[in-house]
This record gives sequence, structure tokens and C-alpha cells, in this order.
Amino acid sequence: MPKDHHALYLFVPAIRLDRVSKAVATGADVVIIDLEDAVADDQKDDVREQLIKFDAVSEHRYWLRVNASHQSEHTYDLQCISKLNQVDGIILPKCQNPEQVEHLHQATGLPVIAVVESPVGVANIAKIATAKGLYAMSFGCLDLLHSHGVRMGSQAAAVLFDKIRSELLVYSLANGIRPPIDAVFVDFDDEQGLVDCVKHWVDFGFGGQMAIHPKQIAIMKKALATSDDERVFAQKILAEYQRTGDTVFAIDGKMVDLPLILWAKDVLGDA
Repeated sequence: MPKDHHALYLFVPAIRLDRVSKAVATGADVVIIDLEDAVADDQKDDVREQLIKFDAVSEHRYWLRVNASHQSEHTYDLQCISKLNQVDGIILPKCQNPEQVEHLHQATGLPVIAVVESPVGVANIAKIATAKGLYAMSFGCLDLLHSHGVRMGSQAAAVLFDKIRSELLVYSLANGIRPPIDAVFVDFDDEQGLVDCVKHWVDFGFGGQMAIHPKQIAIMKKALATSDDERVFAQKILAEYQRTGDTVFAIDGKMVDLPLILWAKDVLGDA
């Protein structure tokens, strides 16, 4: 998908493959089948076998979240992937270094989204961003809070996450990969909280967000939609630009330059 597209990723537990069609129907850009946290250790072998059977008959494309590189199940996940035909990419949780990304990419030939979830991962964001086969980066909010000893919902948590967002964004752009993908919003009953979260990562220049519940996708899409006021402002900008050819002028008391002109073109779908 285009780098400038805001993409929404929806998790589906690998133990509930019957939900994949429902996930696709939400309009999520990417469905992620989760072999990691969604599957108990004593079920992983059986679930992988079920996934192979599902993949053989399914028409749906998907991404796959595997177990972390340092976990023994990771090797079995790679063996499973070699028997799958519908996988477009891999989500690598608890990523700590670029070598983990490159090994996974070399083993599967698939693009990788690296998710940092520990102090070591955060400290190595700049290095991870250089990995061959890296599609984008993200972060795992719950594991990061636990590993840093920070309380969920606190101001400290917000500061920590924004620091990580800043580093993910800078090193993604510096290395020419897609903008980062924001973490899941865990309270799927808090609609306004999710809307605020979406607007926050858009302001940060992120390229999308992961979701844990199907109903979150519609809320996120609505939050991403251009407002009437924004559309009117964009129309005024392009009208003045087309009339004068100038790249610096004022509209409604606001200075407009080339970046805002490009924004207006994006809003109105005018190439």
C-alpha cells in the first residue's frame, strides 16, 4: 500500500480463524492472524496445523504475528510459514535488534513489521530501522509499561510513549521506510479515547494503527476522515494557488506555503 496511506491493522486470534472473514469485512487494510499472545503455549502446535489447513482454502490475504525471535516457538512458526500461501508479511514482536528482522526476512522472503516492547528494543530503534526487509516499525504499549515499571494511564506513560513515537518516526524517515504504526488502544469500549488516540498519531506523522477489536475499525476510519472545515480550507488554498500560481499567500489570516498546498491536494485527491 502507498507509504502515505493511513493503514489500519486488525488482529485476529489464530485460535479463532472463523473470525477472519468478519475482520476482512470491517474494511481494515490488513488482517493480522496472531500466533503469539493469542495462543497458549500448549495449543500452538495444533493451531499452526489448523492455520495451514485454513490457508490452503482461504481467499483472504493476511499478515502473521509470530512468536518472538528468542522464543523456542519461533522456529516452529518459520516451519509453518513455509507451508502458507496467503501471507503478505510478518509481525515480529519483542524485536531487539536488526539481526532478528533480517533473519526473519531471509527465512521467509516476506516484509517485516518490527515491534519494540522492551528497553533494549527502544535503545536499538536506530539500528533496527536499518534492517533489510523491514517494512515498518511499531511499539507494544503494555509490555513497554511493564518492562519500564510505568503505570498505565499515567502522565509518565504518555511521556514514555511519545518519546518512543518520536524516535520511531525520525529513524523511519531517515532510513526511507514507511512511517511507524501506532500501538493498539486497549480499551475497546472507550470510543472517544480511541478517536483522541487516532488524532494524536496522525499529528505525530504515523502511518497507521493496530486494533484489537472489529468495532474499533469503523471508529478509527471516522476519526481519519477529513472534516468539512478542513475540506473547505483546502478548496480555498487550491483555488488561490490555481488563480495566482504563488506558493506563499494568506488564506483566512493564515500563511500558506508549499507544504500546505500539498496537504490541500492530498485532502481533495488532486494530484
